[in-house]
Amino acid sequence: MLSLAATAAIALPATGAAEALTAPARPLAAGSGTASAASAASAASPTSPASPASPADCTGAGVSDFDGDGLEDSAVGDPFANPGGLTGAGAVHVLFGRGESGKAVTVPETKAGDAFGWSVRLAKVDGDGCADLLVGAPYADVAGRTDAGAVYVVYGGPRGRTVRLVSAEPEADAHFGWSLASGGTLVAVGAPHENAGSTADSGAVHLFDTATLGAGRRISQETEGISGNGEVGDMFGWSLAIGRLGGTPDEPDLAVGVPYENDDGAGRQAGAGKLDSGSIAVIYDVREAKEEYRNRKWDLREVARSEEGDRFGYAMAYAEQGDVGYLAVSAPLGDGGEVKDSGLVQLFQSSDAQEISPIATLHQGAEGAEGEGYGFSLAFTGEGAGEIRLAVGVPFDGTGGQGGVRLITMGEPDAGTLVTQSEAGDHFGWSVGFSGNRLVAGAPDRGGAGAVVLLGRNDTEGTPLSPGAGKIPALEGAASADFGAAVG
Repeated sequence: MLSLAATAAIALPATGAAEALTAPARPLAAGSGTASAASAASAASPTSPASPASPADCTGAGVSDFDGDGLEDSAVGDPFANPGGLTGAGAVHVLFGRGESGKAVTVPETKAGDAFGWSVRLAKVDGDGCADLLVGAPYADVAGRTDAGAVYVVYGGPRGRTVRLVSAEPEADAHFGWSLASGGTLVAVGAPHENAGSTADSGAVHLFDTATLGAGRRISQETEGISGNGEVGDMFGWSLAIGRLGGTPDEPDLAVGVPYENDDGAGRQAGAGKLDSGSIAVIYDVREAKEEYRNRKWDLREVARSEEGDRFGYAMAYAEQGDVGYLAVSAPLGDGGEVKDSGLVQLFQSSDAQEISPIATLHQGAEGAEGEGYGFSLAFTGEGAGEIRLAVGVPFDGTGGQGGVRLITMGEPDAGTLVTQSEAGDHFGWSVGFSGNRLVAGAPDRGGAGAVVLLGRNDTEGTPLSPGAGKIPALEGAASADFGAAVG
């Protein structure tokens, strides 16, 4: 039986969905080739069409409408799949509408072990109206640097082209593409294992403007104006969110999770203070490069009881309604209520007139259990006045890692419904997202291939989907391994 412990990482499922609360070893064998180098972006082409044979022109496309047919779509990562016989090269499925059909997406330059699909996000990054697909491959080799990592932008609608983003200075084992966030044409890419000089795994974030696809900008805890210090194993960039968090109105702000930072008060320390307590950095007005940024750092102790190993900043989600922005930040090994290591989620709020401030701490209270991982994954959706909902993944809840997802409405943050449509070992809630008003929750250890469950706003039971079942195509000549390890 899997468990969480404050002093130990989550054990991997037998099928290996992803590394959980620890710095990863390479999940699979190294690729046999080297990805082509690029200082910022290079063209690529998907081996599978990115959209149906007759795509619409994107007029009236919704927020996550990839093919332009007027229906919201979903992206599901399967980072350990073996397309073309390449073990762990990875793949992504785009599920159209309510999952009545789908399309597998791969790129020809991926190699064995790249983990294409480790992170996924549907977002509008160009001006054609259709949603585009962002895919992280954090174990891709770049310019001879093993596991430097890459991100692919697969454009939706009729354009059908793919662009690769990499660091201007690729670094071995940086895992560029571990996390993703976007706001319009601004795309943020986390590289939490990137070094700061000789400081290993301090972490960094790279920002790209997809309107120009020029060289990215790098931000770390060593950047002028950023609070904190780059220390060994901080993992700055483990999670990311872009939104309006109290900077200049209508300018994007960036929230960066640093879940392995020690809560050590002040000064540069490693191996001291409360180990891996975690923190977040909210960096204001990041659309353009600055000589010195303005930011606000939050340690968990400023909003809730803090202990070693809480991992505050492990997952984040952002949504806004009018001029009010909401940021959710998890500490999946924090003490929820009186239950040690059961997990908690801190809600923050901001507006055009107010910088980010804490408003509520969410947890499962007496229903919680040690090691269940409340907050392992997070996602927001907005459905009109008073109807913003938050999905909180609890993938180690129940008997033998059954898992669950807690659904919470912002109007009643202390209430919520736990969805548990899974069996022992499924780890339902490992990933969560929304497609319009539908919850999309990953269960990457269900069966041999993994699955997602789609649950509509008024549905009492969700629809489980997996490659090769129903109208969701299997990978041609290949097998899925952890379908549902990421959704977006």
